[in-house]
Amino acid sequence: MDEDKIITRIAVVEAKIGFISDDIKDIKDNHLKQIYEKIECIIKKMSNPRLPIWATFLLTGLFSLVTGLIVAFLKK
Repeated sequence: MDEDKIITRIAVVEAKIGFISDDIKDIKDNHLKQIYEKIECIIKKMSNPRLPIWATFLLTGLFSLVTGLIVAFLKK
């Protein structure tokens, strides 16, 4: 083969390898970005209480009352 053809083919291969490595970096960055967004969403959902504090106390009181009534009924 001609030396010029070899150099041209090597240049083409190097260019393709560069494009492939850029594509791989883009894929890695995109997946990491999506993962970080989902983690942030989960953290936001966990940090916000689902019920207001008064509702939590009300439910706790009601469950305690029901439990007390069940225990009192079973003791008789």
